[in-house]
Amino acid sequence: MYQMLNSKKKFKTIITLLLFVIVLLFAFPVYGVVTPTSDFYVNDYAGILSDNTKEHIIQKNINLQSQTGAQIVVVTVPNLEGRDIESYSTELFRKFEIGNKTKNNGLLLLLALEEREFRVEVGYGLEGILPDGKTGRFQDEYIIPYLKENKWDEGVLNGFNAFYKEVCSEYGISTEDIIVNSVKVQDVSPLFNIIVAVIMIIIIFVLIKTGNGWVLLWLFSHGGGGSGGSSGRRRFLWRWRIIRWTDGSTRRF
Repeated sequence: MYQMLNSKKKFKTIITLLLFVIVLLFAFPVYGVVTPTSDFYVNDYAGILSDNTKEHIIQKNINLQSQTGAQIVVVTVPNLEGRDIESYSTELFRKFEIGNKTKNNGLLLLLALEEREFRVEVGYGLEGILPDGKTGRFQDEYIIPYLKENKWDEGVLNGFNAFYKEVCSEYGISTEDIIVNSVKVQDVSPLFNIIVAVIMIIIIFVLIKTGNGWVLLWLFSHGGGGSGGSSGRRRFLWRWRIIRWTDGSTRRF
């Protein structure tokens, strides 16, 4: 009798634990990133790219990698599953192992359709020719104007070509057959830049004057976050996105 009661108690305990685990799994879902397709260089999970664009990206990458080891991987996703695009792209970059392992000369172009965000993740080996400021300008000039009009295929293709030409130029590879359409964008008003600069100076002065200069030190010391692309070495303004255009790697459309 005692053994029977003891067995029932153990059974109830096991069932309770299983139910608890199931509840935890549903309450705290684990979000993952997409995996590389068989094409690797182009991963159109959002289903927005034409076959011609995909073939173009693949062929140009084959040529680029064979000569330099560099890779420019394009990924489109329907959504980020609740994650921010920075952490998502950083994990993608690592998971795909983009670029040569020694040179770390990979480049990721990520489009999140539902969030309407585009991000460029740059390997350390290409940061010299593609700093955040330039990647932001490239997006503003070659990609975002198309995406704002829902011209996904044209925007991704034109953006890929722009970055492809820049990387090829670094390695001395001819790109005479590549066409890049530049869309003029309106510059930010110089007066607005001055106003923002004055506000930042006032904030810094107040923090120092009130004995809170340690806040600035903390911001500077915690400006990085991760390694795998350019995100790991951004200054604190970029990290906290106080000014929108200082985060050159990410753009909304």
